[in-house]
Amino acid sequence: MSTPREPSSPAKATGRFRSPPVVLVGFLLLMALVFLGSYALGAAVGPVGPDTDSPSTTSPTPGTSHTHH
Repeated sequence: MSTPREPSSPAKATGRFRSPPVVLVGFLLLMALVFLGSYALGAAVGPVGPDTDSPSTTSPTPGTSHTHH
């Protein structure tokens, strides 16, 4: 009599299989690194235009939103 063999998956045969939690943690670390990098770059560059350092608290008068300098 022959002994039953366990079915082998291609992922286990190649040894490249990673469990979903490891992949998820790696993805979240990658996203955190991208966010921190973009935040650091934005902080280093500073405001990109005039008066962008603080939000406007007053709304423009209707009809005068497009000003030309």
